[in-house]
Amino acid sequence: LTGALSAPNRGAADWGWQGLIAYGCHSLVLVVDPNSAQTLQVLERHKASVVKVRCTCLNVRYLYFPLKVLDLKLQSLTLGKIIVWDVATGTARCEIQEHSKPIQDMQWLWNQDASRDLLLAVHPPNYIVLWNADTGTKLWKKSYAENILSFSFDPFDPSHLALLTSEGIVFISDFSPSKAPASSGKKVYISSPHSSPSHNKLAAATGAKKALDKVKILISNEKPSAESVTLNDCLQLSYLPSKRNYMLLLYPREILILDLEVNQTVGVIAIERTGVPFIQVIPCFQRDGLFCLHENGCITLRVRRSNCSITATPNEEPDPDPVQELVYDLRSQCDAIRVTKTVRPFSMVCCPVNENSAALIVSDGRVMIWELKSSISGRNVRNSSSSASPLYSPVSFCGIPVGAFQNKLPDLSLDNMIGQGASAGEELRNSFLQEVHLKFLLTGLLSGLPLPPFAIRMCPPLTTKNIKQYEPILAVDSDPCIGLLLCSNILADMLHVFPSDHRGIEWISLTGFISFATSTPNNLGLVRNELQLVDLPTG
Repeated sequence: LTGALSAPNRGAADWGWQGLIAYGCHSLVLVVDPNSAQTLQVLERHKASVVKVRCTCLNVRYLYFPLKVLDLKLQSLTLGKIIVWDVATGTARCEIQEHSKPIQDMQWLWNQDASRDLLLAVHPPNYIVLWNADTGTKLWKKSYAENILSFSFDPFDPSHLALLTSEGIVFISDFSPSKAPASSGKKVYISSPHSSPSHNKLAAATGAKKALDKVKILISNEKPSAESVTLNDCLQLSYLPSKRNYMLLLYPREILILDLEVNQTVGVIAIERTGVPFIQVIPCFQRDGLFCLHENGCITLRVRRSNCSITATPNEEPDPDPVQELVYDLRSQCDAIRVTKTVRPFSMVCCPVNENSAALIVSDGRVMIWELKSSISGRNVRNSSSSASPLYSPVSFCGIPVGAFQNKLPDLSLDNMIGQGASAGEELRNSFLQEVHLKFLLTGLLSGLPLPPFAIRMCPPLTTKNIKQYEPILAVDSDPCIGLLLCSNILADMLHVFPSDHRGIEWISLTGFISFATSTPNNLGLVRNELQLVDLPTG
C-alpha cells in the first residue's frame, strides 16, 4: 500500500504499448491499469528510490510483458542498477550494473530485429553502453568529450542519435547495434533562448518573424562566449516523430522547434510573463501535436497550424527562400491541481497506441487519467476573431470516405479525432468537413495513502451473525484524513473528519467508527478534544 512519492521518483514513469502504466514510488515500482485505475502489481526488489522506468514494446511471442526499471541508489558511493522485471509474476529476470556509476537515461531499441532485449543506457559522466538486457551482457561501450544528460533517437532513421550534453548537442549518424559508433559525432552549440524576445511574441506575422530572426542564431558550430548561457537550463531534447528532420528543445518558458536540414529555428512556443512554466513535453506520432505538462499540473494539447510560413512586412524585402514557420495552437487543457510544498506534478505519460489519453503522476501518490474527447460544432463554423485555424474531422475512416451526413466518428485515437488539416481551397472543395473541438475529461483517479504516521484499525471480525453483510475494511487514520481500504488493496474512500491532530480510531460496528483528535495547545496550555462518530453508509 503506497502513498506519497520521493523526490528521486520525479520522471520515473512510462505508459507501455501493452496498455499499462508503470511508475516509481520510493523503492517500489507500481503497475497500474488505466482503464480501471487500479494497481495490478507492486514490484519490490530495489534498495533505493527508482529514478527511471521504461516499458518494452509489445512482443507477441511471450504471454508476459517484461518491464524495465532503472534504480539509482544514493550512498557515500553512488550505485546504479538496472533490473529487468517480469510483470506478470513480479519477479526480476536480470540485474545489470556498470561499476558504481548512476545512470542518466536509457531506452529500448525498438527499431531493430536483431534482439528484443537491447537497451541503450547513459553512464556518467560521458559513456553510452549497449546492453543485452536478457543476459546482462555488455555489447559495446563508447565515450564522448562532454557530460551526457539524455539522448533521443531519430524515429525516421535508426542510425541517427542525438545526445544532449552540458554544452550542446552531439549528432551521431552511424549508430548500429552491432558495433560502437566510429566517429565522435557532429557537435553543435545552442545558446539559451532567454536573450530572445520570443516570450513577448505577438500573434501578428511581424512579431513572429522578428522573434524567429532572433532565434536563428542559436544554432552554430562555434562555441558560445562565456557570458552567454548554454543548454544548462534545457529540460528536454526530442525528435519530432510526426515530421522528418525536426527536433524540439524544451526550456522552462519556451519550446524551440529546430529544422535540422537548414540548421534553423522555425518555431517558438512561448509562455507569457504571467503564464505557468513547462515541465515536460511529449510529441505525438499520429498528428503534429504536443502534450505539455506545466508546473501547476495542467496538461495542454497544442496542435500545429496548417500552412504557416514566415511572411515579410510591407517595409521589408521578401525572403527569396522562405522558411516554413511552425505555429502550435492551444487546443485543449485540463484542470490544474492545487500545488503546495508537498503536492507537485512529477511526470506525465501518454498512451502510445491511441495518443488521446494522458496520465499525470502527482507527488502525493495520485494518478490522474485524462482522456481527450471531441465534439462537432457544425459545418465550417469559425470565429473570425480567433487567430487559430479550425480543426476538422478526418475525411475518411478506415479507408472509407466520410459522407456529408456521416455520424460523428468514435474517439478511438488521435488521428481518428483530428484530420490532417485543410487549406482554404480544400475547405471549399470538401464542404462537408466538420469542425472539431477537443476537451480533456478526467476518466480515472488512483489515490495513495496520506502522509505517515498512521493509526491503523481493522473492522470487527467475521461471525456467523454478520456473514451476510460482512466486508473486511481497514481504516488508516492520518492527518488530515482517514482512508478506508478494502480487502483487495483498493482505497475505497477518503474521509476528512476534522482539522485537529488525529490521535486514533476505534470501530464500534461494521458500519461506523469513532475518531478522536486533539488540537494544538493555546497560550494557557489548554487543548480542544474532539470525538466524532462516523457512519460509513452515509459518510
